[in-house]
Amino acid sequence: MVMNKGLRQRSKGFTLIELLVVIAIIAILIALLVPAVQKVREAAARTQSINNLKQIGLAFHNYHDTVKWLPYNGTINSNALNGTLAGATTSGSWAFQILPYIDQNPLFLLTPQLASVGLPAFMCPGRGRPTASTTGAWTDYFINVLVNSPQFKGAAAYTDTCNKRTMVGITDGTSNTIFAGHANIDKPYGNVATNTQTATTQTSNIYYAGLSGTGRCYTTETTTTHSQDATTGGLLNWGGPFVQGSLMCMGDGTVRLFPYTGYAQLTGLLTPTAGDSAILPD
Repeated sequence: MVMNKGLRQRSKGFTLIELLVVIAIIAILIALLVPAVQKVREAAARTQSINNLKQIGLAFHNYHDTVKWLPYNGTINSNALNGTLAGATTSGSWAFQILPYIDQNPLFLLTPQLASVGLPAFMCPGRGRPTASTTGAWTDYFINVLVNSPQFKGAAAYTDTCNKRTMVGITDGTSNTIFAGHANIDKPYGNVATNTQTATTQTSNIYYAGLSGTGRCYTTETTTTHSQDATTGGLLNWGGPFVQGSLMCMGDGTVRLFPYTGYAQLTGLLTPTAGDSAILPD
């Protein structure tokens, strides 16, 4: 058999052009996959946040059945480190008050030395900040202080004592009244490992009562600021970490997504007895 020694067997390896094409295809696939993964993660975080708010809404109802009025944001600057229900000078914030109703009675009765224990039920995974600091547990959800406050505007609502409002006292209807939900926070506060609570910070320690760190209302009687978390936020702002909008738990226990733009009815849904009409988001 005669062999043609002039013919060379083709190499089985990739040529440079083929290798570059493969790399380009892989890069395109990664570029398409990363946003999809991010959307899945955000959807999962949003679902968990909805579940947290549903648990908080149920706790509001159980608290009301036991104490005979709704939770409130607590007496201003009172540091609640002992198990005392609302109305006392050591009331803590609303989040502290409802601890026994989210199966956290042991934490409700903890000593000051153990008060830094954090709770996933109060943390939105969309923010991803630590569950606790050296001086207490955080909350990523904020009470609508107008639900149980005799004041109806501005910072005055944060200095009030409990109005002892009942479910029946929500004359606008519980399905038309926001009880708790996302509020705007400054992103720098979302990353700090320690918590120094003052009247101007938004570190939202559940043991400190009567401050905008754990509650929100509105800027004026006709204006509500509502925006996504940013480098600088406002003490009265509502908002959240998700691009689509913030999550709110209504008085009937349903959780709704409120878009940041194109929705002008938020103020009407914050006032429980104003007799105003408001359209719920889809």
